[in-house]
Amino acid sequence: MTKNCGEETSRTRLFEALAASPGEIVSSSRVTERLGASRQAVFKAVCALRDEGVPVESVPQKGYRLGSLDGVQAMPPTLIEYFLRGNPLFNKFIYLEETDSTQSVIKSLARQGAPAGVAAFSEIQTSGRGRRGRSWAGAPGKNLTFSVLLRPNIRPGEVQLLNLAAGVAVKSTLRTLYSIPAELKWPNDILCRGRKLCGILSEAAGEPDRVYYAVTGIGANINMTEDEIPGELLGSATSARIESGKLLPRWRVFVELLSRLAECTGLLCSKAGGAELINLYRRECDTLGKDVKVIQDDETFTGRAEDVTDEGALVVRIGSEEKIFAAADVQHLRAV
Repeated sequence: MTKNCGEETSRTRLFEALAASPGEIVSSSRVTERLGASRQAVFKAVCALRDEGVPVESVPQKGYRLGSLDGVQAMPPTLIEYFLRGNPLFNKFIYLEETDSTQSVIKSLARQGAPAGVAAFSEIQTSGRGRRGRSWAGAPGKNLTFSVLLRPNIRPGEVQLLNLAAGVAVKSTLRTLYSIPAELKWPNDILCRGRKLCGILSEAAGEPDRVYYAVTGIGANINMTEDEIPGELLGSATSARIESGKLLPRWRVFVELLSRLAECTGLLCSKAGGAELINLYRRECDTLGKDVKVIQDDETFTGRAEDVTDEGALVVRIGSEEKIFAAADVQHLRAV
């Protein structure tokens, strides 16, 4: 979505004026004064907001009114950046209709020197990827598929901590906002009733002793119905809509998720933050205490997940021994 600086300023000021009085009519004269523009320029800004998906209502002879935002299914950049203003980290939003991968978009910005806190969202990703090189595809207009730029003070061996932070943030958002019984499977898959709802991928660039930047990508099934889940994934995938029975405003889920992600990754800014994050993860990880099957390369192990290390690796008791897995596929085993 392309817009020049003047258009961006006008639509931002218009949204601010309407959002300050939600549900109320804001007079045309007040709007033109706030924007310092002509009625024609105001109407152009109104049309621009509507094109984004913002419900701006025209009231003849009176002015404009902001409609209910709970019914907004689009991802309006102006609306989202307005509600991200209180976020201590993520306050720059990039909306794309289609791209190869938001991971690639953020990596390119990082190499150009962009600061931490940029979030890039795309309705369609033609080369989306999940963990361990798996392909990933979403449904346009239904899901959240985005990546964020981080510049954490961590070592390359600690990148897993970003995955753990994102997993905690997603689980907390779904449970708190919509009472969805989300479970966090090590290291960062979000499940409901054993079905996957969200996946997370973190990648980093740097030197052996430091990380220059990291990119965390999140793909969450939000408003897909059972009929929209690909046939090969029936029984193994789900969505927030299926689990809650509600059509959710994706933009609100997105804003809240970034708020919680800022809190979790913010822990890494302090010297003891890594330990705090790990302790938080231990409380939230539903894998711990469960019997699991662990698949690593061509080997399969069965045991009980007991703990995670300070770097986020999984500790599994297999018979009388403990084995540590830094990267592997884990399946929760049902009690017989």
